Amino acid sequence: MDDYTAKTKEWLEGRFSTADEAGIYVAHQPIYGFKKGHCDTGYLERYILTYQIMKALSSLKFSTLLDVGGAEGYKSSLAAQMFTTWAVSCDLSEEACKRTREIFRTDSAAADIHDLPFSDGAFEVVLCSETLEHVTDIRRATLELLRVAGKAVVITVPTESHETVERNIEEGIPHAHINSIDLRTFESVASNGCRIISRKMLSAPVRRFEDVLEPARKNPNGKYPKAVFDLYNAFVPALGKLAGAGSIDCAIWLDGLISKTPARCGALLCVLLKDGGAWTESSGHRISIKHVTDFKVPYHFLGCQAQGREAGNL
Repeated sequence: MDDYTAKTKEWLEGRFSTADEAGIYVAHQPIYGFKKGHCDTGYLERYILTYQIMKALSSLKFSTLLDVGGAEGYKSSLAAQMFTTWAVSCDLSEEACKRTREIFRTDSAAADIHDLPFSDGAFEVVLCSETLEHVTDIRRATLELLRVAGKAVVITVPTESHETVERNIEEGIPHAHINSIDLRTFESVASNGCRIISRKMLSAPVRRFEDVLEPARKNPNGKYPKAVFDLYNAFVPALGKLAGAGSIDCAIWLDGLISKTPARCGALLCVLLKDGGAWTESSGHRISIKHVTDFKVPYHFLGCQAQGREAGNL
């Protein structure tokens, strides 16, 4: 493990051990449901990514799945439920793997993506979502994903600018975006006969809706006069209350339409298909947006607070 990956692992161990004052685990993904809090910001984007991943998986024939960079096991557990498949979550962080086993009762293994501890073709499908932008050797990591996949690799990555990546590398920020990735990145790696299927996600208009749900309450670049920004922020709380679960579902649906146009998008989904017979556009699985937005678990408590809560419920 190289030095940067080791520093990232240390940072992740702390991240996946985070709880609030009441002892509720603060998740990376929106595992507790819409507007339930206790998760990282940007949950509209996370719902969009998850929905598009599940749609891609619905076009594949598989019975085993590995999620590399799976955090606390949100996507692997959802996939296991939706497709009645055996799913394993894998993450650099041992604490993330513990959360996966505690919260979802899903198998999980701690591992470095550059050297996965699985045999060739051990899983029919491998998922790697929002992870490759963080790794030190993207070619080696992608080849490892292809090695352990028997049929296909499903990947999502942000379309980060070269300027942002260069700044992150210069500052040495752990778990930062240190790769600027586009379709050509995978074309060069998967040139050994893999078919590549790609889709765009996170259209600019829909991403602006995130400002209503989770406003920054600031004027970061001074693009607009302070008075205009203050007026906008004054209306945001009311708009946020009006934006219910139905609004999220509509935004996810709208993103799917806009992303098919030349509109600027913030993420890319790629399926690296090793077995052409495993893919079909007319799958028997019907994936609805509500399958994703309705998936949730009760609040998970960490440490002494969890023990105290369990004792109080006896």
